[in-house]
Amino acid sequence: MSAVQGVAGSYRRLLGEPVLRGLAVADVCARLPQGMVSITLLLLAAGHASMTTAGLVVAGYTIGQAVTGPLRGRLADRYGLFPVAAACGIGYALALAVLVAGPLAREPAGPLVAAAAAAGLAVPPLSPGMRSLWSVQAGPGLRHAAFALDAAVFDLGSIAGPALAGALATGIAPAAAVAVLVVLTGAAVIIIGAQARRGDVAPGERDARRERQPRARRSVLGPLHSAELRSLLVTGALANAALSAVEVGLTAYTRHHHALWASGPLLAEISVGSVLGSLLLGARTPTGDGHRRLARLLGCYALGLAALTAAGLDAPLLAVAAPVAGLCLGPTLASLFGLAASAAPSSAGTETQAWLNTGMNGGAAAGAVLAGLTAGQPVLALALAALIATVAAASAAASAAASAAVSAAVSGTRAFRQMPNNRTAIRDALPDDQRVPD
Repeated sequence: MSAVQGVAGSYRRLLGEPVLRGLAVADVCARLPQGMVSITLLLLAAGHASMTTAGLVVAGYTIGQAVTGPLRGRLADRYGLFPVAAACGIGYALALAVLVAGPLAREPAGPLVAAAAAAGLAVPPLSPGMRSLWSVQAGPGLRHAAFALDAAVFDLGSIAGPALAGALATGIAPAAAVAVLVVLTGAAVIIIGAQARRGDVAPGERDARRERQPRARRSVLGPLHSAELRSLLVTGALANAALSAVEVGLTAYTRHHHALWASGPLLAEISVGSVLGSLLLGARTPTGDGHRRLARLLGCYALGLAALTAAGLDAPLLAVAAPVAGLCLGPTLASLFGLAASAAPSSAGTETQAWLNTGMNGGAAAGAVLAGLTAGQPVLALALAALIATVAAASAAASAAASAAVSAAVSGTRAFRQMPNNRTAIRDALPDDQRVPD
């Protein structure tokens, strides 16, 4: 009970701050459209075109989003999140409007895919931007709770977003789902802008931008110069590959057992487990090395997926194993985002999180392909997901070992540099007749 009260206390302190409460509302407005967009685009295109075209529309959007993600993040770090998100939001809304009009005008597949790709290219950088704002505004004491809340909101968006988009698209029209998606995205941008005008959001942002005038040269790689961030990109890609493989594997499993209707509830159970894990485990103040904590969480996630694989041998057990499989997913993401926030300069916070998004999206695509190759044997696909999660845990453990080695080397160097001073102090403490001259 005391542990639960401690977790609740973390969130009370977090949401007790007006600035952080506003960010939480903006986070919900930003995350819900992310859960809506894929099914919205799919239903929008499928209503007047083939499923092949609909798939290409979703792929075009995803690729466009991945291509410009780090660039939009860099622009947000340089000029501020609100102006960049507002400018991107205008292009995003226009591209989606063209996409809505395309099927009504019976446009061929090419223009539809191009419009979807344009929407992906211009999507406001709210996801990485929100994590950057959480990192700056929450402070060391509440930062982990903020990332845990962000991970929980992301999972809730993954559950509620497709359901809301499906209800609007089938109950009213796909255009209604697009309209709600745009309105929610605009609301998130407006909230961030309102707090920025009051000076609440990122108080050091103006000074940071002043230090990074456009005339100043900046490395093309940006935060990727950090070896720690590069290792986190690998770990994040593997973790998301495991999640994507689970989604494909469970869908293939339910189809194999002629119960495709059960795929949605099973995936929702994984998300529910992830939300609970985020809220209960993720908000506890972390102790010790963050990389080791990430490795332990990924190891537990791999064990959960192994249990899900074993449950696949007896179909009814999947309903019990699914929430357990997701329990450590949310805390893993919270730890991953937190480590990424500290792996690069705060002046590149949004770009850092954008690179992490890009790596994770690439991992999701690879995981889906690998699981698809084994979908003929769904239990094997689930076992593959557990194996990928195990590799992710090993990657995090290797990063933890490397981080510890670097810290030890730095400490040894500092001690070596201080040795003359230490020797002098020891000599001065000896009696006069025992002193040895330098």
